[in-house]
Amino acid sequence: MFKAPSAGFTLIEVLVVISIIGVLMGFTLPAVQAAREAGRRAQCADHVKQIGLALHQYLSVHHNFPPGAVLVPNYSKTEISGWYDPWGEAANSSLKKYGYSWMLFILPYIEEYRIYEGWNFSKSVLGNTTLAQSDIALFYCPTRRVGIRQGDEQIMFQNWTSGGTDYGGCLGQCNGWRDQFSTIYVGPPRISHRFLDVNTLNKTDKTGIFVPNRTITTADILDGLSKTIMIGEMQRLHPLAVATGLDKSRRTSNDGWATAGVATLFDTMDVGGGGEDGGAPGGFNNWFFESAGSDHPGGANFGYADGSVHFISENIDSSLYSYLGSMADQKLIQPPE
Repeated sequence: MFKAPSAGFTLIEVLVVISIIGVLMGFTLPAVQAAREAGRRAQCADHVKQIGLALHQYLSVHHNFPPGAVLVPNYSKTEISGWYDPWGEAANSSLKKYGYSWMLFILPYIEEYRIYEGWNFSKSVLGNTTLAQSDIALFYCPTRRVGIRQGDEQIMFQNWTSGGTDYGGCLGQCNGWRDQFSTIYVGPPRISHRFLDVNTLNKTDKTGIFVPNRTITTADILDGLSKTIMIGEMQRLHPLAVATGLDKSRRTSNDGWATAGVATLFDTMDVGGGGEDGGAPGGFNNWFFESAGSDHPGGANFGYADGSVHFISENIDSSLYSYLGSMADQKLIQPPE
């Protein structure tokens, strides 16, 4: 009796088809992921651009850029005379203690009027807790996060669960930090509670556009607006269970757009693995608390003082990068394209 051939697939044929689909997906998914990351990177660059435009709007109104931080320069403890304590001051509830970052002052220029107009400038960041915890979408890099992630609260001011930032201002190529713990003000412990060294920050040929208690004009930027980094992306480093290379305390960030210090400032110092701070690695994306960095593969977005935005490779020559961070070293350099 005649039997018509089966119209179905054999097991071997099914397995072959599945294998082919798997191979095609293996080619397609990385391309899709790369395309998505390209879109996120472009959106991040737009965030940097908008922050830069806000700074230039502030400049047009006030004729200078905002101070890198608003801080009280001298404290009662003689061992830190001449040092700023950004994290501690931000947490001090006394009058005439501030701890503000430069980002507070550009809020009117990014349409965050409610926060700025409600801010009590006679109180510290802690005294403005509700406003300082506001999530501002422009301050988050879409590749990294759209808000504080689980675990980020350990590096946030007061262990907050909102109010973070993925962007900061350039302190310059100077090592303006003192790696100490604060014992002056009561607050949650911080493994990377850093002071800012007033004396070092007075070296104007090494400093950048954002320096505590000082306002910079375009006339101060002797190296040229198109050759000076103004803002960029920030690393957000959590303590590691096991330290490798640099010690664990150097692999921890602070976070929070309202708070001065490491949370909103980075430097471009290059000491080649040694020097006065005991081993800053130079460059960025380097697991070092002082440095800039991003979650984008291969580099980070930076805004120059002329308002332009550039994606800089993490493989940039560290000396060139360090010169880009200072505004008046008058080195003849050509920024990367």
